[in-house]
Amino acid sequence: MAYHLKFILAVFLAITVFGKAGAVELPPPADLSRQSALPSRKVTVVEPHESTHERQKLVEYMALPVDGLLAHWFGGRRVSEEAEIVFLAKDGYRSVISGPQLKKYRAFLAFARSDGAPFTVDNSSQNERKIPLGPYYLIWDNREVPELLRQGAYGWPYQVTAVEWHSKSEDRALLPARTSSTLEQGFAETKGYCLTCHNIRGIGGKKYPVDLIRALCRWQEPDLKAWIDSPSRIKPGTAMPPLARLLPEAERQRMIGRIAGYLDAMKVESSEACARSAP
Repeated sequence: MAYHLKFILAVFLAITVFGKAGAVELPPPADLSRQSALPSRKVTVVEPHESTHERQKLVEYMALPVDGLLAHWFGGRRVSEEAEIVFLAKDGYRSVISGPQLKKYRAFLAFARSDGAPFTVDNSSQNERKIPLGPYYLIWDNREVPELLRQGAYGWPYQVTAVEWHSKSEDRALLPARTSSTLEQGFAETKGYCLTCHNIRGIGGKKYPVDLIRALCRWQEPDLKAWIDSPSRIKPGTAMPPLARLLPEAERQRMIGRIAGYLDAMKVESSEACARSAP
């Protein structure tokens, strides 16, 4: 009888933590530390939301190591070539981090400022101030890593409430039927920079509910590039940030071109949906 009770309890806990295959709802920090047997630590980072090319702001957070948490939840598959770890925020934001990137760099789930200051951040690129970061904020040990510094705040989701394990193969539905290496690179960049808030064919963030391709039906490629480059110039006060503002400008413009090219190819493939959305 005792064995059966233990088995039933184990199944119940598994269902509670893993609401669906490969998904973890995050408990409060004290519980998460106890369940994973990982102590919290102080982590100092260059805070990308509040730093510029000219001025870096250092902030020290209290955090738990992501690699240890992922090992506890997903085992060795967390860092496989096909692995993608998805961090979900309560406002529908969705940040996808590849397994190899998590293996290469040190990431943490922060839950407080070490100095007791409010756990908030000013996100000037989205015209927002004193944004609550809790319950969790994904941060990276970026101080001595130029590649991470150039990425800025991409890959730093806040208000994280859940973590999921996915396979790259699940996103093949988002590639055009006739593809190329340039389109595939454009898709990868779209997924990293755009599908955090937007979605295509139901895959991506839920911050904006309208399918991105349908929303772009009336946009011509030059206008789309201008919007991606500097949204606030076209719509002052918008929450959409300029694309990868810390990258060298020439590299940034090439990326904008690839993203616009991928989205245009998907729009052509979805011409019937665009025709239905026309007045």
